[in-house]
Amino acid sequence: MSTNELEVVKRIYLNYSLWLINGEIAPEIGQTSPEYDEVNSKLDSHAEG
Repeated sequence: MSTNELEVVKRIYLNYSLWLINGEIAPEIGQTSPEYDEVNSKLDSHAEG
């Protein structure tokens, strides 16, 4: 993937930019991954019921 392509993807998926570039997440600053969001949404739904 070229630098230009990565910049476009980073702009589209702003909350995944740290994960896309470094493979890291920082939920406390809104930087997550698709897997983190999926697990977190399932935990939230269990807490409600």
